[in-house]
Amino acid sequence: MENTKKILLITMACVIFGFISVLAFDREGKNIEIGEVTSVKKVQDLNRERIKLEAEKKEHEDRIKELQAAILQFEQDAARRDSQAGLINEQLLNTRAYAGYVALEGPGVEIVLNDRKRDSIIINNFNYFIVHDSDVLNVLNELKAAGAEAIAINGTRIMANSRISCGGPTINVGRYGRFTPPFIIHAIGDPDILAASFQQPDSVYNDLVAWGLEFKIKKLDYIEIPRYLGEIELKFASTVRE
Repeated sequence: MENTKKILLITMACVIFGFISVLAFDREGKNIEIGEVTSVKKVQDLNRERIKLEAEKKEHEDRIKELQAAILQFEQDAARRDSQAGLINEQLLNTRAYAGYVALEGPGVEIVLNDRKRDSIIINNFNYFIVHDSDVLNVLNELKAAGAEAIAINGTRIMANSRISCGGPTINVGRYGRFTPPFIIHAIGDPDILAASFQQPDSVYNDLVAWGLEFKIKKLDYIEIPRYLGEIELKFASTVRE
């Protein structure tokens, strides 16, 4: 009799537990289904918006190039007619080059930064094995210290006011750029000096490679760095008048 009561109690407990589990599973399944539908729709809407904005951006960039070509042609025509205008045009072009408002070309290096391969990761903390904004900043600093005259990340020109910051799974570059690995950095300068700077004992190269991150550097005879697309406005600073 006593054993029968125990069996009955255990059976009732199993039934109640099973009933509660079914309810919980059913509720969880419904939430997941609703979440998935909402998430997919949101992703689709955002993707359509992204495609639309990219198309508009491309149109604006093409228009900028057309206007730049027209301005350049006008300045060259004026320079041919007047030697003084030619001198002013040359100075203006040099100023634009220093300001980042014209594309530049020359020899330099190409650096590829990428996360460590997942199949080689043993530790659970993935933060140690991905490229962070601080890593990109350190690479840029070494390039500048080695004499890089122009730098671009994934086709975005780097200026003095360009920000490099973390954006969740992405890294923000400049005002509008937002990229995921791999990060392709181009720098114009002496290829030998730029590459040699990463062979120093205190180079960031050693730290990143030690963590297993991909760090490839290649010397190139020709690199083209795009112009800066944006505005450089001095709101508070002004030239000192003697």
